Amino acid sequence: PQLGSVQQLFNRGDLLFFANTGVLTKVTDKENYRKDTQTNLFAHNFMQRAVQRIDPLMDMDGTGVLGRIRDMLSNDGLSVGAFSIDSNSISLIGSPGVTETPMILSNLGVTQFNHDPSSSDMNDAIGSLNGETKSESGVFGELYSDVLVKSLSHNQLLYDTLEGRTTSIIFPDTHLGRQLGVVAKMIDSRAERGTDADLFYCSSGGWDTHSQLLDNQESLFADVDASFKAFADEMTAKNVWESVTLIQVSDFARTLTQNGGLGSDHAWGGNYIMMGGSVKGGQILGTYPEGLKEGSPLNIGRGRIIPTKSWEAVFLPLAEWAGVDEADFDYICPNKKNFDANHFFDKEELFDPASTL
Repeated sequence: PQLGSVQQLFNRGDLLFFANTGVLTKVTDKENYRKDTQTNLFAHNFMQRAVQRIDPLMDMDGTGVLGRIRDMLSNDGLSVGAFSIDSNSISLIGSPGVTETPMILSNLGVTQFNHDPSSSDMNDAIGSLNGETKSESGVFGELYSDVLVKSLSHNQLLYDTLEGRTTSIIFPDTHLGRQLGVVAKMIDSRAERGTDADLFYCSSGGWDTHSQLLDNQESLFADVDASFKAFADEMTAKNVWESVTLIQVSDFARTLTQNGGLGSDHAWGGNYIMMGGSVKGGQILGTYPEGLKEGSPLNIGRGRIIPTKSWEAVFLPLAEWAGVDEADFDYICPNKKNFDANHFFDKEELFDPASTL
């Protein structure tokens, strides 16, 4: 009952679910999953990093899937922004030298640097101190000055862009709601920033429900429902809903059997949401497990279900929708070669015909 708006988005064809999806190195089974899987399973730090990177064999080590998508779009001549709300995320990091470092924004917006300076020419003084270097200037000093000047410039640009900007829809006053509110404002400011497209990373905590799962889940679902509705309504009001896709991911699902604290523990394959105006919603893609009981083919114990769809299968058609050429798919998902061709979704399965970013 806490996901009524999600149900409405599903019913009107703007939201779909991916069934039994998760981190995979290759398709596997109960007998072979340990040797077939490169990622350390069931640990938050390893699996969160894995889903943000989607590169289990580390062919593109130090980069994330969204960053690699941004690299390819930038190589095609597009101006593509990358913003993480409240925290750094490797998902947005591309190859060195291809694109600029992603920016981190607060869910409360952008605070102007030194809004009450002690002298009227403070910014000029900072610029002079960190301006043109001399032949004897050290490389570390040059790097420091370059980063400082760029940071101050970006801060002023974003402050000027977002100051006084409002949304037409009231977003929930929750961490997730405020994050999506900032994303909505940034999307609305794309013309002023001169970007062709943007990539955003948001996060929501509290899902590690080792105790009192039902009580916690009810409030968490209610927050997701209200925040997703506000975001969809705002994008519709700003006439950009057809050009926006939101995908929800996680490190893993929860065990299907409870622990001693009326909670559940770390599992593996789970069910995930993607929504947007171009999404071919109203469907569940992938294969839901035929059996969930102990001893069923995909249950490796306590209701930990082996995923049957990889994140590669999900993000490649999303990258294609964003404008990445099929010839660049191996760059986006270096582990693509470990799956058969029929493992992947076609873009046409996920998005309406002729729709692109």
